[in-house]
Amino acid sequence: MLVLFLVGLTVVLIDVPYDIMGIKLLWWTWHDTDPNIYDRHYWVPWTSYYFHATFASGFTFAFHGIHKLLSKEPNKFQSAGFFKELVCCLIAAMCGFPLGTLQFLPIYHPLHDSNQIHTEVCVCLLFAMYVMIIWSADRTNAPDRVQSQAAGRKNKYFNEIILLVLLHYGLYIYLVLTAQPEKIRATGLHEPVGPCQETVPVVTAFGHTLAKNKYLCVEKYDEAVFDFHCVKTLPKPGESWYTICGTKFPNHLEYIIVVCGFCGFGILWFVQLMIRSSSLPRPRTVKPKQN
Repeated sequence: MLVLFLVGLTVVLIDVPYDIMGIKLLWWTWHDTDPNIYDRHYWVPWTSYYFHATFASGFTFAFHGIHKLLSKEPNKFQSAGFFKELVCCLIAAMCGFPLGTLQFLPIYHPLHDSNQIHTEVCVCLLFAMYVMIIWSADRTNAPDRVQSQAAGRKNKYFNEIILLVLLHYGLYIYLVLTAQPEKIRATGLHEPVGPCQETVPVVTAFGHTLAKNKYLCVEKYDEAVFDFHCVKTLPKPGESWYTICGTKFPNHLEYIIVVCGFCGFGILWFVQLMIRSSSLPRPRTVKPKQN
């Protein structure tokens, strides 16, 4: 169970600088009136972090659970064969989404949809639960685990995963220091432009019907990460292929501190996991019976 929540938090730490810089540099946009993504953190929906944590843990639960059922190997990290591993991957891919969605039921939907509590509170409650489960499990050391951890401390090395982590976080540190989002012109497929008043229903898991705008209202929208200052004419109603323009950092130093802070914390997190944690268990060898 520890691995499920550990994977969820690790995926979020990988995602945070990507989301913050991605939306600021117009790699994508989100609909400003969708009630499920309305609450933002540096213009990133809080639910994005909730999604990544719950779906990653759901996928991990499905993958290891199916692997344990299909594999007769004593070591869960040992291959069960190509076809069995393929089945594990396919089932995990199909079950990750519904298992992640189930984790919205006890926290997000009753608090946000029924009681209009800010999504930030829901995300913090989820992360607090994850951290306490991880911390509580990590405090419980069986004798064999203590011996394994003692041996693992001697196994300090620099591997390709740490290299990828450094490259990943290094990219966003470089971008937040050097990028000029106000000079970006993003031409491509965007939210269709249309009437400001037309809405579509959004039905939640608790049966609540929420409403969101069907179209982007170019005269009135709540997205500070883009505008239309670099184009001569605004997109016309019905258009979904048009150009949007980036905007300046409202406080560049604040962005630098936030992105670099998350990157630094993420690097330390992976160093603890990959270098300072105990080593993976070795495959057990079964001695042949002597006649």
